Amino acid sequence: MSSRRFFVRFSAFNAFLFLGTGIQLPFLPLWLRSEGLSDSQISLIVAAMMAIRIFAMPLGTYLADLTGNRRRVIVLSTLASFVCYGLLYFVDGFVSLLIMAVLAAALFAPVGPLIEVFAIEGSAHYGIDYGRIRLWASLSFLSGSLLSGLLLEFVPVNAVILLIAGAQGIGALATLLLPPDHGIVKSKTRQIRFSAVLVCVLAASFLIFAAASSIGQASHGLLYAMGSVHFSDLGYSKFTIGKLWAVAVISEIVMFAFSNRIHRRFGSVNLIALGVSCGVLRWGLMALEPPLAIMYLAQTLHAGSFGLTHLGTMHCIRETIPDGMRNTVQGLYSALSGGILLSASMWAAGPLYGAFGGQAYWVMAACAAVALVLALILARISPRAN
Repeated sequence: MSSRRFFVRFSAFNAFLFLGTGIQLPFLPLWLRSEGLSDSQISLIVAAMMAIRIFAMPLGTYLADLTGNRRRVIVLSTLASFVCYGLLYFVDGFVSLLIMAVLAAALFAPVGPLIEVFAIEGSAHYGIDYGRIRLWASLSFLSGSLLSGLLLEFVPVNAVILLIAGAQGIGALATLLLPPDHGIVKSKTRQIRFSAVLVCVLAASFLIFAAASSIGQASHGLLYAMGSVHFSDLGYSKFTIGKLWAVAVISEIVMFAFSNRIHRRFGSVNLIALGVSCGVLRWGLMALEPPLAIMYLAQTLHAGSFGLTHLGTMHCIRETIPDGMRNTVQGLYSALSGGILLSASMWAAGPLYGAFGGQAYWVMAACAAVALVLALILARISPRAN
């Protein structure tokens, strides 16, 4: 396959995959509130959807390495997840909603880490800028967030789950655009040895790297779980809430458009340090509950707090983990980052917000500061820091 064809097919796939996530992240909490759930119940469901990744992501990514067919895992996962999101419309009550939402999240969980490794391996193989493939996933999220925010000015909030399910269905169809992944890496280890994976992930430098990046990403927990509720409590309209999320993603897209230059200039570890530094500033600004114009400015820091941290993380894994086990290692890292730490942060978001309101963002700023200290330690001991 030519490099251009790989780029076009993977970009087209990314352009549709995260439409549902773009609706879910800002608006699922509002839908859950419309179903009569309390703030603590909302944060528990959202956190549980993250927590299930602890098991689902390593299982799915290990299966991809074991079978050597991650494309099939991606296709089946997205299809099954779409079915479960559709069934959410038909269930009522906290327990039923919790079970179905967790099942939907579990089935979709392996898709993210698998496509990230797929994209960065393919980019290295074909000499393509990874960020210019990845930005289409951000555009997909942006489209879902902005368009749904506009629609919700005219339709009731209880239509959110139908929008999410429909978008997940489009994402499932988009998997047909995904290019084959055979031949991208130099070797494929079908009989993967978990002992070899443990040697990689238990190395001191990897543990510090994983902690720095994961804690930095976990500092987004309050925003992801209660951000839209906070914006609503500040008096912003649903369309304004959608625009606030859109500004964050646009800034991320701009960063990804120049990701190769940024990576060459700073190196993987320094990117993580820069990213979590942006997190400290971002959450500090949001804790002050500034005027709307400044809130938009704080949202542009998503390019750093999420984008630079993510970019550094993906390149760090590509540079340090051997072929044939990257899917598994990515799954284990994602279980720590998007499963254990982010879900804990999101679970805590409800009680924190209930107790302190917007002032709870100071806790997120403190988390980002811890991540910064770890990233600076890693920069001193890692040969790839510069």
